[in-house]
Formats: sequence, structure tokens, C-alpha cells
Amino acid sequence: MGRAVTIGIAAFGPNAGRAVMEALRAVEAVGRGAVGGFVSLVVIHASGRVERWETQRGGSARLFPGGLQKMPAAAAEAPVAGLMSSGPDRPEPLSQFTPADGGVGLVTGHRMPNTIGVNGMNLNDEALELMRRGYSAADAVGRVISANPDADAGMIALSVDGDFGVADSPSVGKRSDAGRAQVGSAANGAAAVLHNAILPHRPIAALAAEVAIDVIRPPDRPTDWITFHAGARVAAGAINAVVIDTNGVVQGIVVENPRLLVGSWSFGIGYEAQVVSANQVVAAMLYEPYMVLNDGRLATIDGRAELAVPVRNR
Repeated sequence: MGRAVTIGIAAFGPNAGRAVMEALRAVEAVGRGAVGGFVSLVVIHASGRVERWETQRGGSARLFPGGLQKMPAAAAEAPVAGLMSSGPDRPEPLSQFTPADGGVGLVTGHRMPNTIGVNGMNLNDEALELMRRGYSAADAVGRVISANPDADAGMIALSVDGDFGVADSPSVGKRSDAGRAQVGSAANGAAAVLHNAILPHRPIAALAAEVAIDVIRPPDRPTDWITFHAGARVAAGAINAVVIDTNGVVQGIVVENPRLLVGSWSFGIGYEAQVVSANQVVAAMLYEPYMVLNDGRLATIDGRAELAVPVRNR
């Protein structure tokens, strides 16, 4: 069925289409080996419509006319997406590497999951058929792999409701250049990656999965902003925090260490510091600015007299 396929990426959640493409772009930027050639991308829209894009050469940069920045919005926002990619010029049709059913889900993977198994079907098609028959993604992949332990294949099955099945055959599991990562959950967004023959092999899968999940649910996505001004008072308290008024303007900075109240200090308030209003914790800071404190007052923040900082409301 042709040369081995190197990486499979699947994602579930808001902007899953963009997530798998950004993950591939990150792999192409960092890794070396069988990358930057063919891509077979499939997305399943919320309506159940299946849409595909493919290229034989050029990787993520050539999949869409004008490059990845020209990816259609509907494709980028699709909640279910998967791709396979490797070097150039794989056998047509490239859709054989990413079978999908809008009412069921999709299957991707690495090596050659499009090869025929003991039951006379392509392994990835068989996994998708089992999902049509009601098997979970994990059960579908597990059954196919168990029946074909010598197959040169790894598969990622993803259902339209976010159920993943991820496994390599025992044969592929013996490779020293294989990578695997799975992060997230159906409730909050998830991604899975299988690959081989891309170096450095140990961090590549984790990189791709984390880039994908960062697109789906970026931890620094703000829901509001607060504003610091030079001169804000600094006071001692039980925990580092900021106190805001009803307009989101910082009225005070609370520090655990009372030594910071006297003299000049460089100060980092900490990770996701509390934002307090009317004696209630109302948000967490999503950015930690570089503050300079001088005798109990805020002197500068990121070298400025004023700065807006993103927060996530509670």
C-alpha cells in the first residue's frame, strides 16, 4: 500500500481543525525526517458534514491556497479533526489514510493503517466500521490491533462525541523512534498523536499534542482585563493578590513578604494571582508582569506607568 506514513494527529473541541494544523506546523518547524510532504486532512463539522483537503507536497504550508493563515474559518472551527502526514507522494486517494463518517467519527494514525487486515478490510476502515456498529473508539482500535498483531500500523480513532482510541500494533511498539501522546478530555477538549521517523522523536508527540490543546482551550484566554497604574499602594497580607475597584482598576497590591514594603524591590506576584473586589476573589491574573515596588508603592509595571493585564473571571 505504499511507503509508511509518519504522523497522525486528531483533536476534539472548539477549533479542532486549526488545532491539528497548528500541531503539524509545529512538528514541521522543529522536527526533521519524513515531514513536509503529503497531508490528508479531514474535519467533521457540527452538522455532521465531512470535509477534506489534501496535498502531496509542501506539508501544512501547501494545504490551503495562500498558506495556513488562509484556512477556511469553518474548517478551522470544526469540532472534530484528524490528519496524517509524512514525506511526499503517497498513493492516491489520500483519503484512504483518514477515513471518516460524519455520524460516527474518523480514524487516523501512522505507519500503514490503510493496509488490509485478516478480515479483508483496510485496518482503519475496519475500526471505523466497528464504531458504526456501536463499539467505542478504544474498543474498535483494540479489536483491530488484537486481530492483526503483526500489522505495521498504529491508529487513532476519534468519535464525534470526543471518545478516543489510540494504539500501536505490537510490531510498531518495538520501534525505538515511535512517539505517542494523548491529552485532555471530551469535556474540555482533547488531542492525540502517534508518529515515527521524526527526530528528535521523544518530544515530538508531546509538542504536537500540547500545541493542539493550546488552540482548543488556551489557558491564558482572558474573560476580562484589569488595569495597573503607578502609585498603587502595597500592603502586607496572607497571600499575594491585587485589589480592584468596580471599574477593574487596581487600587492595591497585597504581598506576603512584609520586607517588600520598605525600599526598592523587583516583584513577581506569582502564577494566576488572585484578583479581589469587595473582599471577594473574583478572578485570576493570566499574566505576571514585572513590577518594581518602591517604599510601599508601585513604581513601574513592565517598565511602564500603566498596564492592562488579562484575567479569567471566576
